[in-house]
Order: sequence, then structure tokens, then C-alpha cells
Amino acid sequence: MRKVSSNVSLCMVPKVAAPFVPQAQAKPVTITSPSTSVDKPKLSFAVISDIHLRAGVDDVGNPYYDHVAENKFQAALQDLHSINPHTNALVIDGDLTVTGVQTDYDSMNKVLNETPHPRHTLFAMGNHEFYHAFYDENGYYNPSAFPNGETEQTAITRYLKNTGMPSLYYSIVIKGYHFIVLGSEKSRISNPNYYDNAVVSDTQLQWLDNELKNSPHNKPSFVFLHQPIPNTVAGSTGNYIIDSDNFIKILDKYPHIILFSGHGHWTLKNQPETMWQGKFTAFNDSCVRDPWDPTTNSLVGDSEGLYVQVYKDKVVVKGRDFTNKQWIDQYTVNIPKDPV
Repeated sequence: MRKVSSNVSLCMVPKVAAPFVPQAQAKPVTITSPSTSVDKPKLSFAVISDIHLRAGVDDVGNPYYDHVAENKFQAALQDLHSINPHTNALVIDGDLTVTGVQTDYDSMNKVLNETPHPRHTLFAMGNHEFYHAFYDENGYYNPSAFPNGETEQTAITRYLKNTGMPSLYYSIVIKGYHFIVLGSEKSRISNPNYYDNAVVSDTQLQWLDNELKNSPHNKPSFVFLHQPIPNTVAGSTGNYIIDSDNFIKILDKYPHIILFSGHGHWTLKNQPETMWQGKFTAFNDSCVRDPWDPTTNSLVGDSEGLYVQVYKDKVVVKGRDFTNKQWIDQYTVNIPKDPV
């Protein structure tokens, strides 16, 4: 258990609401050349998501173990450790499991217990962590009996127990930099219209606003939510956040934040929308288990994530292909020089 100092199914496709148009136009994004800076980063961390571990039984009750997912997760951790064994943090940005049952979490923790990873390993809750509601007490897929006695609170409690996180949403300061992890408080268990979208309460949003208001505005703050802001980064076409307008209004107030999200599974390769910039900056995490190529409508077959280096005046974000141990693209975010 870590303490914060503290065959896989893809994300089910939510019903797409009317397209959201951001209030501010996105800024042009430039992909930068590999860094030649002699300065050492003040902080480094990795962001991965959609590891989708599954173990126990399949949908009809036969013994099942997704060794592919487990091997890809372990390979990602090993590759990141080889890049920098002293990386300050790792964030796993949701969809830790496929079904949200205990045996899925057991598979995840088995890999973590066997593989080197940063002491500061943070987790966000994804929509799949609520999927226990589709399965009965024997682990059989039983949508006709949905939610099969499951509640949102039992799903959240199971997630917290298996990750060691202090709460569904929380913050931590690492080497002077603010990490803020958010999470959906509701799911289709409460309302079928929520589908796989994030439900972030007014209470959580007020907490987020206070955290950002009190964070240093002349250095970046890093925010993590499994679902992306609508129509920003690759894989975000659709309203994946219920009542997203208030969420966006808060983010727009703080140009020093960088938001990371997964959920869409879109590959980092040949994707100009891996990074999006408006009044704040956002990144697509891609997917460890099954990155998706929207051009060919097929799985890439690789495993991907992000490696982040924070310097005095900039943040460098590098896409990583864990399968082939290759860098993809690199992006630079300039840090505001004066407090806002």
C-alpha cells in the first residue's frame, strides 16, 4: 500500500452532448526539438493512464487473467525507471481497472509491489473504477441487475483502500510544486445520463479554486482528472464532464496550471492535439493498455505515456512509446514570469 506524503474493454463510449466551444480560441502549439538545455530540471514526473488491469473471471465466469495489460503496465514502469530512477513522482490518471472489482486491483498492486516506481505515486479515479456495478457477487457480467448492489461510495472506498490515497480529490506539494488530483463523485449508478462522464461537485470545484488561488502563480501547478475538457486535446470531442462550464471558468483564471487527462485512449503519435493551449494548458495522457489511432480506427498495439521535466522558466513534456522505448514528440510550456 502506498501512502501520499500520502481480452480488455475500452472506455464505453458516452452519449455525446452538443459540442462545447471553448470561450477562448486555442493558441498555436509548437512541437519543440529535443532539449539541449544544460540546466538540470528542478522536478521530474511521469503521467500514465488507462492501464486497465483485469483478473479473476471473465464476463461468463471463466477464470481470466489479462497478462497483456499487466505486462504493459510493468514495462511502462520499467522503462520510466530506466529513463530516470530518481523521478520525483508518478501519476496514474484513472482507469486503473476494467471492472473495478478487487481482483483487478490485486493485479495492479502485484505489479507495483514487484516493479520500481517513485515513492510519490499518485492515483486518480476513472470511470471504469465504477464498473463493479455491472457485475454480480460472483463476478459475472449481469447488466440486467445493474447496479448489482453496488453504490458509488463502495466503489470509491474500494479505490481508496487499494491506492492509499487520502480522498477522492486531494493535493500534495512535491519539491515546492503543487499536484492537484480530482475525481468524479458520481456515475451512472446515480443517473444513467452520466454515462462515463466526470461529475465534479460544486464543493470540489470550490476546493479546486481555493487550492489554485493559494498556489504560487509564478510556477506551474499540475492538475489531473481522468476525463478531458471537451474539445481541447486529442480524444476529447464530446462533453466528458457534466456541467463543464463552471470547471472551465475556474481553470481559465489560472494560466500557470497544466491539466492532464486520459480516457480517450488516443495515441500521441502524429497528433497535433496532444497539447492544447487556451487560457491554461492541457495534455492528453494517451493509454498504457491500448492506444487508439483515430485515423485508421485501430489499436496502435504500443503503450504510451508522458514524461515531464520542470525547469525554472519552462515545463518540457515528452511523449513516450514504452513498447519500443522511443520518444515521440516534445512540447514546451513557458512559465509565467510574474504572479497573476
